[in-house]
Amino acid sequence: MAETLLMVDLKESEEELVKRLITPFEIKAKSVKAISNKGCGSLFDSQNISLVIIHVDQATNKSTEAIAFIKSMLTEPIPILVLLSVNQLTDLESYIRAGADDYIVMPIDEDSFAMRFYVLLECGQAILQSKSGKISDKANKQEEKSYQQDKDVWRLIVGFVQEGLRFFTPKYQLARRLERPIFNKWRLVSKIAAGSDGTIWLVEEIGKEGVAVAKIPNSSQTNINSLRSAAVLKRLIFHPNIVELIEVVKDEDKFILIQEYVEGVTLWEALSSNPSCKEKEQIALQLISVIAYSHDHKIIHRDIKPDNIMIMADGRLKLLDFGSAKEVGWIDVCGSPEGTLNFMAPEQLDGKASLASDVWALGVILYLFAVNRLPFYQDNSCYPMDIETDMVAILPSKIRADMPIELEKIIMRCLEKIPKNRYQNGSELQEALLKRCPDFGSGIYL
Repeated sequence: MAETLLMVDLKESEEELVKRLITPFEIKAKSVKAISNKGCGSLFDSQNISLVIIHVDQATNKSTEAIAFIKSMLTEPIPILVLLSVNQLTDLESYIRAGADDYIVMPIDEDSFAMRFYVLLECGQAILQSKSGKISDKANKQEEKSYQQDKDVWRLIVGFVQEGLRFFTPKYQLARRLERPIFNKWRLVSKIAAGSDGTIWLVEEIGKEGVAVAKIPNSSQTNINSLRSAAVLKRLIFHPNIVELIEVVKDEDKFILIQEYVEGVTLWEALSSNPSCKEKEQIALQLISVIAYSHDHKIIHRDIKPDNIMIMADGRLKLLDFGSAKEVGWIDVCGSPEGTLNFMAPEQLDGKASLASDVWALGVILYLFAVNRLPFYQDNSCYPMDIETDMVAILPSKIRADMPIELEKIIMRCLEKIPKNRYQNGSELQEALLKRCPDFGSGIYL
């Protein structure tokens, strides 16, 4: 039976966008208005619903009742996406409690919507395919091939989104549904880390060699963060220095990210082994490259620090933890600071991060590479009280006599207190570095 995407109270333009996005798949789009628990139960009979999108523009209590009703009628924990206006953000908690998994603030940005839509749709499809329980031996044998094909499909999808939604036409038929299951697939091996938002586990795929990493939220209250992190990783799928998102699993109403396991050491650990100047410059080039790529796709990382940078045995870098990342156009409900104190730009302390905030963090790391110390240090136990915001770094040349002047100028521009005085994004920084320090990477600067 074909899957069904249920659209509730969507505007005509919203329905057209959704229908364009599902063109490559064998999915039916069903549109309904004013859903309620009176006479709407038949909507869910014999329907393979893989995703529900509901536009809320009525009284909060009616909207929450509709969401709760939909949630109660779904036989599987299928994702529910809510479209709302800026004015309705104050009611977001009510919608989440009623059963919504993610939200989009209108007016819709098509590229941003597409990525988050596909993350939810992929998860819903996997849930439907797992509901029959144990998978067949034939499915087991096809799993590895299926997984690679799914990756190829995703690469095509992301390419279409980045090129423009006009490419979503019938001639690009990618008519494949996910074939691999999700439940009973990943076995917990050992806990890697734990925090206030969730735990990170090393996991292994049952019946296969190799391991992965599972980011498991402590509660469904952090589902939005998980889904947005997944959407970011899907958008940045092409860059080799970004950790790969394998799949998104919904388990007990929590969205769990299954990611590539990176075997290596953190940047802090790498620095403790006294790497050569050339090794540090190669690391810096990779890091700036991945941030430039991220910024070109409108993504702010917001937590660039040595703990989130892994260095593999062959010298390759992987940037981790996109849990704080956001797209430039996304609206934060709480507006609270995101990041790590000694790598946060002044404006981040006020919850006003921009692409230039990531440039500040890159400047901090370049400064660390150049003189083996941080430009600023503040005790995390003080945060958010008694934080020094008048941050002025000592010139690296005052610490290191042979500091190359061109590199010093680049670092200090990254560390300008006023955001508009910095490089505005990673690409600007990358261009300036390669122009002013053309031999950067050979080991003569750091």
